[in-house]
Amino acid sequence: MVSVSELKQADPGKWRAAADDAVAVAKQCDGLATHAREDVARTVNRCWVGESGRAATERFVKHADDYETSAVALRAMAKVYDDLADAITAAQRDLNSALDYARTHDLKVEESGRVQLSHPVMAPPGSTEHLEPANHAQGIIVEALRQAAQADTEAARALRTIEGLTAISDPKLAKEALTPGSPLAIALALSGGVDGLHPINVSPAQFAAVNRASAETGISRKLLLAILWQEQQWYQNFSPGLTGPLPVGGRVFDWTLQQTIKPDKSLGITHMKPETARDVMHRNQTAFTLPDGTFLGDLGDAELTKYIEENPNEDIRLSAYHLSDLERNRYGARTDKQLFTLYAADTPEVRELNERYGDESSSRGGDIRTRGEHWDKVEPHLDDAMAWYALTDEQRATAMRQLESQTPAGHHVSIDPIYHEGGGPSTGTGTGPAEPGTPSPGPGPAPQPPRSH
Repeated sequence: MVSVSELKQADPGKWRAAADDAVAVAKQCDGLATHAREDVARTVNRCWVGESGRAATERFVKHADDYETSAVALRAMAKVYDDLADAITAAQRDLNSALDYARTHDLKVEESGRVQLSHPVMAPPGSTEHLEPANHAQGIIVEALRQAAQADTEAARALRTIEGLTAISDPKLAKEALTPGSPLAIALALSGGVDGLHPINVSPAQFAAVNRASAETGISRKLLLAILWQEQQWYQNFSPGLTGPLPVGGRVFDWTLQQTIKPDKSLGITHMKPETARDVMHRNQTAFTLPDGTFLGDLGDAELTKYIEENPNEDIRLSAYHLSDLERNRYGARTDKQLFTLYAADTPEVRELNERYGDESSSRGGDIRTRGEHWDKVEPHLDDAMAWYALTDEQRATAMRQLESQTPAGHHVSIDPIYHEGGGPSTGTGTGPAEPGTPSPGPGPAPQPPRSH
């Protein structure tokens, strides 16, 4: 989230200058492409006959394609910078206007955009008229910050796609990759890896449980996936899904700790304490009553612990209901990121700081700052993975074939999102031209007749 000072100090002129530079270089690339294709390649083809001449001509045509693709990428980059500059300029204009208004009305503006009266005001009981200037200024400022944050997010996403164009040498595919939401654009974003983040290591059954819990409670899939990522238990790192000797042993180990030396041990794949789980069940009694009338909140500590450890789908459902309960009080719980922090610590202090700073993490401290930074790191990778799995099987297969066609023969191609709804990463092998200087396999030695003795 963009803060008041960040938006106020932003310099859109630098982005416009960068856009101008990118357009200038794109024009140079266009000229080089034309020269390589229409002048050099044509001359070589006419004057250099034979296999070597044909190979040289293809090389210059390939250079022309590379320059043309670079021009496409540079113009796309320029548009991103120009659009970001326009959006920030408009947001700054609204912000500065609201800040001037706040100063003339003796209002205090916080970094999150919240506006308060600088001094107490005597007002008739029940009257809110004295708050109208603060509410007016706050509405404008918060909207300006929202627009700036949205522009920043969209620019970052677009630049990640443009960065992926370094793997593309076909101008037509480059233009397709720049179509927002195209399968190839999504594949290029995913081909960059996940920046060293650990995967969400659960089975397809748990991803189905995320979908059901989201539909049941209204909590976003992204937030539930982020909880699964953040709260991943140590034993989930050893084998796919939640089966196998180590995951089973890990659940037994956690159950033993909870029953003996650490009764407040967080349990299950969403790391929930037994007393929290019981509170959630009591607040949502109908949802946690079995068809036979058994209310899960009435289970004893040992039974409840066993239930949580052995039913990962219910862990997800419990977490969804817990987040829904946290969201009922909107103060400091207005966004997925704020709920993500409250899942770790729902205290008046955390809510107050959420309200004051919004989704901005740098002004926070301790574990809450770290958790907020974790959200910032994992969110774009969750967005990419969700977009990938929203495609049809055929769309994903087509994107893989397109990547393979742009990858030199024999090189590995992999699309490895931060989670896999079924199976493993999508992999393939390059089918594009071999890299220059790569030797082609020659024929083996001719068979020799057997020697006579």
